[in-house]
Amino acid sequence: MKHSCKNSIGARHFQHLLVSMKFTCLNKGSGYYFPPSYILDVSGFRILLDCPLDISALTIFSPLTTQFHPQLVNESSRYSSMDMEFEIHKRQKIEQPLDRGNFIRAEPWYKTVTDLHLWDPSSIDIVLISSMTGMLGLPFLTRNKGFSAKIYATEATASLGQLMMKDLVSMHSEFVHIYGLEPNFPQWLKWEELELLPSPLKEIAFGKDGLELGGWRPLYSSEDVQVCIQKVEIVKYAEETCYNGALILKAFSSGLEIGSCNWTIDSADADIASVSSSMFASNVATEFNYHALQGKDLILYSDFSANENMEDFEHGNKYNAPTMHPSSTLNDSTVDCKNVDECLLNSEELLEERDKLAFVCSCVVDSVRAGGSVLVALVQPSISLQLLEQIPDYLESSAMRVPVYVISSIASELLAFTNVVPEWLCKQRQEKLFSCQPLFSYAQHLKEKKLHLFPSIHSTELLTNWQEPCIIFASHWSLRLGPVVHLLQRWHGDRNSLLVLEVLRCLSCLSSQWR
Repeated sequence: MKHSCKNSIGARHFQHLLVSMKFTCLNKGSGYYFPPSYILDVSGFRILLDCPLDISALTIFSPLTTQFHPQLVNESSRYSSMDMEFEIHKRQKIEQPLDRGNFIRAEPWYKTVTDLHLWDPSSIDIVLISSMTGMLGLPFLTRNKGFSAKIYATEATASLGQLMMKDLVSMHSEFVHIYGLEPNFPQWLKWEELELLPSPLKEIAFGKDGLELGGWRPLYSSEDVQVCIQKVEIVKYAEETCYNGALILKAFSSGLEIGSCNWTIDSADADIASVSSSMFASNVATEFNYHALQGKDLILYSDFSANENMEDFEHGNKYNAPTMHPSSTLNDSTVDCKNVDECLLNSEELLEERDKLAFVCSCVVDSVRAGGSVLVALVQPSISLQLLEQIPDYLESSAMRVPVYVISSIASELLAFTNVVPEWLCKQRQEKLFSCQPLFSYAQHLKEKKLHLFPSIHSTELLTNWQEPCIIFASHWSLRLGPVVHLLQRWHGDRNSLLVLEVLRCLSCLSSQWR
């Protein structure tokens, strides 16, 4: 985390600001799927900013398909106690590459924000949510009896977050339906079992500093999700919300995703801005609002470009989108706004995003032309929606008729929602509304039967209409839950098939299961 302060603040004012405010970083974050989370004590109030889940931590579990009904090994350890000493001795000699036998075969648990469980829920006054992934861990907090904090999020973030949690609960419930529930304290969580994990998996379980084991939890229920959403208070961009007559809270677009936001917190002691992962320009979401940062005493920021983590592997090279770092111009209200607009909201970032999407689409066409199928395993809506628009067009321009399936329990709700929320979209999308065009062209693809939606991989309609090669969109959940497990098992041996996946932590953990 970095702090950026106004040059005009006097030494006394700044010293008073530091005394009246306390900052505690709970999690530094690791990209879009696990955003940073921290606690801010200001003017006598305790504010929690974001409450995510570490989705990438699911990679320590073995992906078990619900299709073939294999017997679940309730004793989730790989080794008996008799072999423990031998295995430890073997690992001390040499660390073998990961293979299928290394992963935990058990009902998945979920890793929450580090050390959040050590805080008294009743001590938190406010929770500010910046994105849909920033609220995936919220039901763990709201189901505590002592929790009474006010939760604020934009309407789009709350709606998308609810759908994402609903999808996760659905995928997990399918797993439990086949294999049954684990004990309250499963075998794999015992210290002696965790010690036997290979180093990459052990680091995920314990954390690099060995202090993250207490963050693991069994998943919440659909009832917990409903209770959580009922406690969320909806705000609009730039809408003032007064808390206890002492704090003024405002949400401003971060440009990262539909409904995602940065927050300003104004009080008698200081005016503070909290900047989450942001993009200066987007082909889908409302553009980044930097004006909200001007004139603030303190700016807390963690990541200014979500594109920085996106990778392109064409010709074996990796490149990052241009990253712009904030400076004193952001919080200096005297600078020329037009010049800053030209600097931040340039078209290069948009063009680079389009180039990457075009590259993915061309790879999809090449794979299908070779007779392979394609699995697009994504969670970020803005990327998925653009690919749903473009892939059918690429297929048509290549004179190829290949079905595109979306398999998800929330697909219909998600596509319906995103096509009726122009206020959360970029100007180019909003202009379509005034010309009586759909906000996203996938609506036309649905009408023309180029795109098909199915709630489950076991859907009778899907089985009736199934044909290969095909292109399938599905939630990835680190390739451990849901349709992706079936499809990877079916296609992982086909060299012509393609997996499109957003890069996550421990990529070797994702791929080693399917070697």
